[in-house]
Amino acid sequence: MNLKGMIFDVDGTLVNSNEAHVRCWVEAFAHFGKALDPETIRPHMGKGGDLLVPDLVTSREMRRFGEELKTFRSLLFRKKYLTEVRPFPHVRGLFETLYGRGIKLALASSADEEEVKYYSGLLGVDDLLAGSTSKRDADFSKPSPEIFLAALARIGTETHDTITVGDTPYDILASHRAAMAIAAVRSGGFAQDDLQNAEFLFDDVEELVREIDRIDDYFNHE
Repeated sequence: MNLKGMIFDVDGTLVNSNEAHVRCWVEAFAHFGKALDPETIRPHMGKGGDLLVPDLVTSREMRRFGEELKTFRSLLFRKKYLTEVRPFPHVRGLFETLYGRGIKLALASSADEEEVKYYSGLLGVDDLLAGSTSKRDADFSKPSPEIFLAALARIGTETHDTITVGDTPYDILASHRAAMAIAAVRSGGFAQDDLQNAEFLFDDVEELVREIDRIDDYFNHE
């Protein structure tokens, strides 16, 4: 294989969680007296609270409750929404296929460490991973490249032989800022036009794995 490493975003890519995050953010903002509808929040999925909150509040609101809102939302998600998240189909088998081809696999998430551990257990892929990241591994969430670069360091591959996999335009920006190609998947709910700058575009990770030889050929020319 020319392709040596694959770094996977988690939310919206491997687990069907984006709508749960949207509803959680709506509830969290309402707790602090700010009414936002899901359509306002949905385009910001893929950002962490460090970027989403400042993008949706005024400077006065940021001073008044911005930091408290981020903490409240994290606790609310773990308490009320986390257990309703389900993995997309066949992730374990898909990872086994990639692992069997000699590809090093990593999860790259800026979620709290507790959430990342929960998801890796839910997916049943712990024994197939060469590494994973969580919020503690980066000062800023995507589209900052820090999380992808931290995952790259975990698995020990190089930018020219590693691909990232994500479901949002912020994954694409983060990957390109890290000088890595990306395969985008539509499973997170973003429109094709939002994902058009990715090197590859698939419906989901299952389609990606079916096309792994085509992806590998891309790296033959790196």
